[in-house]
Amino acid sequence: MKITKSQLKQIIKEELEVTLTEAKLKDFLKPGSAIHSTIPAGSLMGVLLKNPELRDQATNTTDPRGQMQAFEEIGKLLAQDPDIKRAIGDDPLEKHLNVKGFLRYAEQNMPHLWA
Repeated sequence: MKITKSQLKQIIKEELEVTLTEAKLKDFLKPGSAIHSTIPAGSLMGVLLKNPELRDQATNTTDPRGQMQAFEEIGKLLAQDPDIKRAIGDDPLEKHLNVKGFLRYAEQNMPHLWA
């Protein structure tokens, strides 16, 4: 199969974006964390797809209190995600991941998760 130069550029751009995002996500993992850096974004995507009302509430800048409540609820749901549970066992999620920092980063830098 042949690909065009523009297709190759697009593939490289997408892979670079994934790599940079993954590297940045490592900043929110605490030292010694059992969570791989690819897990939080995938888990967040799953939580937001299953809970569109939370996604909408978390992105509603006119209601800061509602946003914080949505972030707290999203954090609780992330802690129940099977991939995260498998990685951390019975530990609290906050022992492995800066949840608030991760959610703020994702909100600002990963708009595709919130669409």
